[in-house]
Amino acid sequence: MHPELSGFFARSESNQTLFLEGPVGAGKGQMLGERLRQLLEAGVPGYSVLVLLPDRAGRDQYQYLIARFDLGPFGAVEVDTYYSLAGRLVRLFWPLVAAEAGFASPQRPPVFLTYETAQFLMGVLIEPLLAQGYFEGLVLRRQQILSQLLDNLNKAAVNDFPITQVAERLKQAWTGEEVRLRFFDQAQQCIELFRGHCLQHGLLDLSLTVEVFHRHLAGKAQFWQYFAQRYRHLLADQVEEMVPVAQDLAQKLLPGVDSALLAGDRRGGFRVFMGVDPEGVPRLQGACRQGVILPEQGADDLRAFAWQVGRALGLDLGDAPAGHPAGAVAGLIQEGHRSAMIDRVTAQITELVAAGVPPGQIAVVAPHADGVLRFALAEAFDAAQIPFAMVRRYESLREEPVVRACLTLAQLAHPDWGQPPPVFDVAEALGVALAPLDPLRAALLADLGFDASSGSLRPVAEFEAARAGRLGPAVLDRFEALRTWLAAYRAQAAPDPIDQFLRRLFGELLAHAELAPDDAARYSKLIASATWFRQVGPALGLGGKPLGQGYVEMVRSGVVAAQYLTGLDAQSPAESIALVAPVHTYLLSGHQARFQFWLDIGSRRWWEPPQQLLTNAHVLARSWPAKQRWTLEADIAHRNLVLHRLVRGLALRCREGIYLCASELETSGQLQDSPLLEAVQAVLQEGGP
Repeated sequence: MHPELSGFFARSESNQTLFLEGPVGAGKGQMLGERLRQLLEAGVPGYSVLVLLPDRAGRDQYQYLIARFDLGPFGAVEVDTYYSLAGRLVRLFWPLVAAEAGFASPQRPPVFLTYETAQFLMGVLIEPLLAQGYFEGLVLRRQQILSQLLDNLNKAAVNDFPITQVAERLKQAWTGEEVRLRFFDQAQQCIELFRGHCLQHGLLDLSLTVEVFHRHLAGKAQFWQYFAQRYRHLLADQVEEMVPVAQDLAQKLLPGVDSALLAGDRRGGFRVFMGVDPEGVPRLQGACRQGVILPEQGADDLRAFAWQVGRALGLDLGDAPAGHPAGAVAGLIQEGHRSAMIDRVTAQITELVAAGVPPGQIAVVAPHADGVLRFALAEAFDAAQIPFAMVRRYESLREEPVVRACLTLAQLAHPDWGQPPPVFDVAEALGVALAPLDPLRAALLADLGFDASSGSLRPVAEFEAARAGRLGPAVLDRFEALRTWLAAYRAQAAPDPIDQFLRRLFGELLAHAELAPDDAARYSKLIASATWFRQVGPALGLGGKPLGQGYVEMVRSGVVAAQYLTGLDAQSPAESIALVAPVHTYLLSGHQARFQFWLDIGSRRWWEPPQQLLTNAHVLARSWPAKQRWTLEADIAHRNLVLHRLVRGLALRCREGIYLCASELETSGQLQDSPLLEAVQAVLQEGGP
């Protein structure tokens, strides 16, 4: 532990609160872990320690440390995000706040919505409004509309202002065409409709959970007496990645604790678009009795590279650090087409591994891990026999072939839904369920074996013999087993709940030797998602179609999946496995590497936030001045600032060198040209060869 920390916590006085300020890679997380170990070894009950993190994927190192101690039945240490803490305590103290918060039936227990089920409910509720012409003229997919409406609710909650103010705040900052102001009013109607339905039926999405906890529960004397007496020690990491109400909670707890160790980086804040508030770091720092500033630990050349990129973006960053920016670049990979770029990346990684670099010391980051990139990298890495882990945080389940196959088989098994799948979907499902089966034979089998008029599979005995002979007896046998299983299921007196159907499908049909571990993990997420939907569905107050049909329609609509962590997700990638991740996911993972490969540096996704025409994370932030206009200059300044934070964060997590990778054309055929590419070119030209 840092000597200043050891001396500070060795004192006998109470209320020892200390703030660690430093960038990623400075050792803050390690010091927090050491402080936790120190508390537990001193006999402090784990029950009285609260570890607060910005994201639940970061719990691993603390859970691993805690598992080494025999803490007894009352010794479990709470390792929470603000959201998990709020949800747990709202459920526990529900009778204390339900009526005050406006729920129509406070005597009924709360029903918590995942992000998936919240999207589904929002979609059902606003469908009549969309049919009336709401949001016509906006170039947004239906799924984008749903997510941005929920985003408005979430931003209001985490910044602690009423949802009734959302449209007014957005309109006050708007500088575009006046005719578009109506879209903000329409969005306001939608979110108030959603909130009213939730209050009527006892449903809590993330925004309402946060609002109930922050506004109604945390301020009650009865609750705070319990909370403050229980949690005598606070450890909080990456407070710059926490939302304002989470920082409020930590600040309120500080004066009464026996000890607290908080860590943050005022120049961090990678996820501003999700409502995090790096500007809250000085506030928490000032609320602690002492502060320690940790120096940057990265290589001089890498720190100089990040500084020069920031300067090229027009930022004022103070004095330049020592080092040569060009020395941070281990190599340049530039090709005409993206596929060729990926091939070059794989070849370079193969060379590094052959030269003795462990795969776990290599990280591949991209602004967006789209399906094309994931498939191309997976194919290339498998061909080169490079072990890798592809980590994603937010995804749509329907993007995965194994999920689409399960949904198609569910449609075949439930003719009462009246949704026979198209033959193309059946072919894809057969390719997954009857693996190994190539796409050509899967298409032939679907043509022979699928009866579109009845939505069922034909017996093999009815196949045209000449064409069936091209499939081979093994494939035909597997097909007949699948057909027989589906026919037996359809003959049941009553269908199984959707999650139980999926469990049976996996256990009795799909768990074969050809099933890849990654597909098994995706299947696990699908079952977890279906289970939650079945448990929540009856409480949504919608009625109508069967739950299973509603679930299949929800996933096929492309809703972003909730975070269902499997064993593969929960474990940090091993040293023998290269890590592939979107840039934000990587920066929150805690991973450090000798070499990083930055893909698609010409893509504007590095610089442009997701297209958000119905919301604005900056304008809805607590720190945004009332009635200030969101000008083009403000937009560009914020984009440049966030981009520099990403570059700096990556550079500080790299120990040796960066490979800058670009292609002239995106997969879609568009030219790649971004502020990051321009800034990097300016840095390299200034630094020379």
